[in-house]
Amino acid sequence: MGLKGFVVGGGVLTESFSPERGLRHGDSLSPYLFLICAEGFSALLNHAEREGKIAGVKICHGAPSISHLLFADDSLILIRARKEDAMHLHSILDLYEHCSGQVINKGKSAVLFSVNARGTDREEVKQELHIVKETMNEKYLGLPVHVGRSKG
Repeated sequence: MGLKGFVVGGGVLTESFSPERGLRHGDSLSPYLFLICAEGFSALLNHAEREGKIAGVKICHGAPSISHLLFADDSLILIRARKEDAMHLHSILDLYEHCSGQVINKGKSAVLFSVNARGTDREEVKQELHIVKETMNEKYLGLPVHVGRSKG
């Protein structure tokens, strides 16, 4: 799969080109390419949310919804616990893997559900995303995670 509209050798704008080799580990260009990929991933999630294919989480009525948080190579994706949302997320993840060449480690991935999520919805979401681990962690990147209403 080539990239469209890039200037290559001799300053000529071409229809497409295909890179012939990758970057070495530790290459100074790697973080920038990773950020470009992360920006593309973020754009895919935002587009799906705008189209109503996935729904993020709101902290209160009238607040903007949050569908994802990205930190370095760690991603927290927030969607409704519905099979349809999981199907759309799965297609976004597949597209991201195909276009970026990065592979999501499903073995390290886990899902966290609100206490209000039904058991059947939980199982359908995990099955659709091919993630078996359900976490009960109360922290993410050292910060408390709470899905639902505050008890205070």
